Amino acid sequence: MTNVQASLFLERIKGKKVLVVGDVMIDQYLTGTVNRISPEAPVPILMHQNTRHLPGGAANVALNLSGMGAEVWLASAIGNDDMGKKLTELLLNNNIHTDLLLESELRMTTCKTRVMAGKQHLLRVDQERRDAIDDDLLRNLIQKITAILGHYKIDIVVMQDYNKGVLSTNSIRQLLELFNQWNIPVTVDPKFENFFTYRNVTLFKPNLAELRASLPFSVEPNLTSLKKASAYLRSKLDCDIIVITLSDKGIYIDRQDEHLLLPTQERLIADVCGAGDTVISVASLAVAEKFDLHTIAYWASYCGTLVCQYPGVMPISRDMLME
Repeated sequence: MTNVQASLFLERIKGKKVLVVGDVMIDQYLTGTVNRISPEAPVPILMHQNTRHLPGGAANVALNLSGMGAEVWLASAIGNDDMGKKLTELLLNNNIHTDLLLESELRMTTCKTRVMAGKQHLLRVDQERRDAIDDDLLRNLIQKITAILGHYKIDIVVMQDYNKGVLSTNSIRQLLELFNQWNIPVTVDPKFENFFTYRNVTLFKPNLAELRASLPFSVEPNLTSLKKASAYLRSKLDCDIIVITLSDKGIYIDRQDEHLLLPTQERLIADVCGAGDTVISVASLAVAEKFDLHTIAYWASYCGTLVCQYPGVMPISRDMLME
């Protein structure tokens, strides 16, 4: 990959208008040092030094898209709480539209708190609601999304599912019906629940673990096995492009009779957290620009590997790619 190739790719995807719909969260990091064990129980005592907050889930996808030069709207539900306000502030600071980020007294903002001693992960505490959003909130969300679609020419929709309740069987079907009415391509990053609800989408991107948990036969990271798995998915979902991320084994992509398996580019890996968010973001922008399969897979894999060189969740950016 050369700077010229990167520049050409970035120029073509710049300014794409993207709507992200899905489960947002905030990642809270409590960092410090440990030099003794508690006398009350055999656990380390963290001398707290710093607290850091980062957008997570679908909000991290929005960060990746914005970092690549897209104009991004984020549609989701948060609680009327401090973490929700913090998340909104972080998104606005990154030029992401929050008009569709709806507060609800009935929900809480998902927060994942990680306690870290240097780079050592000591503990994670999750605070969340996983039940589906109620009918009134869904109706309000769809009305607001419809208004945005009528005012802006959205190039592509990314549906980012973390099984936290924004994307349920009911909401997925209503949202897909809406996006089909507007003839907008849709890409999906699924989770274990609702896996087969995403029908007739443009791109469907499970990882290998999600695929293995959802299919009635074993799947291995080789071309023959992945072609069989993809054919099964297509028979159930009738989607156009299938992308399967394989961690250190690379990325698989196909469209009908086209099948590609690209190996992971060798790099020093510090942390794989957030790599899937980068892959779906870059792949979505490439789909919006109607790139061929090889180009979609290459840049999605390249950027996904690039962010793994950094500890913690690190979104991709134009500067990072050029460097």
